Amino acid sequence: MGFKVLRTWQQANEIFEITEKLTATFPTRHPVTGQYLTDLKDQKIRSARSVVRNIEEGYSRNSTGEYLNFLGFSFGSLQELLGDFEYCIKGNIGDQSLAEQGARLCRGEAKMLHSQMQSLRNKMIQEKTVSEKDQARMFLTNQTKKEKEFDDWILKIRGQNKGQ
Repeated sequence: MGFKVLRTWQQANEIFEITEKLTATFPTRHPVTGQYLTDLKDQKIRSARSVVRNIEEGYSRNSTGEYLNFLGFSFGSLQELLGDFEYCIKGNIGDQSLAEQGARLCRGEAKMLHSQMQSLRNKMIQEKTVSEKDQARMFLTNQTKKEKEFDDWILKIRGQNKGQ
């Protein structure tokens, strides 16, 4: 049960609880399309549960690589969940304060999971338990992320300058 001390696991549980509370406030039908929201409710809960459970399962694995894989699954579910929170905010579906709180927590969780995954990658490199090919892939992934962050920063700056 060592995973319970991980802040990523603790916050994933907070997100799961907020998801349950938010989906309880959903109307029966979408306010614009009139479609039933049962699928959205179910998928949000499954995604939130997946974030928590993959952290737990990964923690109990025998190798750092396996743990890293499960954190990757958790991260993927988290991104899906964040998209659903943003959809609820944009579409004014359910309690908006819960939707906004859930989206904020998801963004923070994403940063924490990313840092945790990077630490595990570094550990694997130090322990020499990762192949050169995987090291190169990790390096390229990290470089691509840095380039995207820089591009986003430039776009943000340009947008601020246009507003002046």
